[in-house]
Amino acid sequence: MSVVPSSAFEPLDVILVAPNVSEQMGGEAIKALHIYLELEKKGISVQQVTHSRVKQELDRKFPQMRVTYVYDTVLQKILYRLRMGLFLHLIFTYAARRRVLALLKDKPNAIIHFTSPVSPVLPYPALANAHVVIGPLNGNIHYPRAFRDRETMTYKLRRWFHPFLQFGHRISFSGKRNADALLVAGGRRTYDSLMMAGCKEEQFVDSIDSGVLSRLYETKRATQSGINFRFFHNGRLVKHKGTELIIKSLLLTKHPVELDIIGRGPELERLRALTSSLSLDGRVKFIEWIEDHSKLADMLRQYRGFVFPSLAEANGIVVQEAMVQGLPVVALDWGGPSLLVTPATGVLIQPLGEEHVIQQLAGSLDRLAEDGDLAEKMSIEARARAFRNGYLWPGIIENWINVYRKVSAYPLG
Repeated sequence: MSVVPSSAFEPLDVILVAPNVSEQMGGEAIKALHIYLELEKKGISVQQVTHSRVKQELDRKFPQMRVTYVYDTVLQKILYRLRMGLFLHLIFTYAARRRVLALLKDKPNAIIHFTSPVSPVLPYPALANAHVVIGPLNGNIHYPRAFRDRETMTYKLRRWFHPFLQFGHRISFSGKRNADALLVAGGRRTYDSLMMAGCKEEQFVDSIDSGVLSRLYETKRATQSGINFRFFHNGRLVKHKGTELIIKSLLLTKHPVELDIIGRGPELERLRALTSSLSLDGRVKFIEWIEDHSKLADMLRQYRGFVFPSLAEANGIVVQEAMVQGLPVVALDWGGPSLLVTPATGVLIQPLGEEHVIQQLAGSLDRLAEDGDLAEKMSIEARARAFRNGYLWPGIIENWINVYRKVSAYPLG
């Protein structure tokens, strides 16, 4: 679908729906916030429907936002304490549906865009006589077969019950099946999941899952030259990120490759202990928090590349951010990173088992560390690909506005 400047059309009304819209909560919440703000920059009339838990933050930081809130019931508070996520999602979405129907009385031709959650399994409510867009959906991601022994019980249950849950959609929930457009960021694996639920390919619109702020592209590219042994890994430290694989690979490198691990999480202390047990304290540094995030781009300029061997990454916004800044990426040929990285912009390693991945990581780090010309070529192409393929928020939003325009032409009812 080609991009047409939004200014060339009549004004649009868009109602966004997301359970959380916040800078503080990160993840899907900050993505939902950027979607609102980027649409607003494009001159689109936007109304947000979200949960009241974010009201205080939005009132303080973004008083210009037009927001309708869903407030907790006693049942929701009980379910939240019990961590009953699916039921909380159902209660929120159906309460949000009532808010949306009320807003549609004043703006019957508005586009209703459910922006999160991104899972293709979670149900959405049907809205009759309304233009509905859902997504970007990005899921049906599991561990590679050779790493299934590492799966937590949560991942195992998701994999085992996924087909049954999607079949349930065919008989219980029609929201996605009746949507005018489904933005799909997960490629074939997400198509297959949605089709299990009864969705049709003509509903699908390929999309990037999340955008990168334009200011990262406006900063100077991280140029590469000569020898550079320094690499970094960034993100929440949880099991599926594969951080321990990078640490173990340092034992096999020919060069004294160094790794900075930026982030916190439940795996932090275990990773520290692993580093010490392998006598790699002098080569692995843990940076738990960067106080001034505005200086992060300048800080990352010192590295040769970004290493991210995640075993179950549906998207990989950190991969997009690295590419926008011109940093070569070393990742697994699996999940979201495999849709972003090419041999011209980094290294993709087949997830054939722990020993294979560790050996390939070591070889890739050595090659990039010693070959500044190769790293510079990857750096130039990574930034060019990020811009060309629309990894920046303005390009993503223009594409979505194009979808809105197409959907708004469909007859209601």
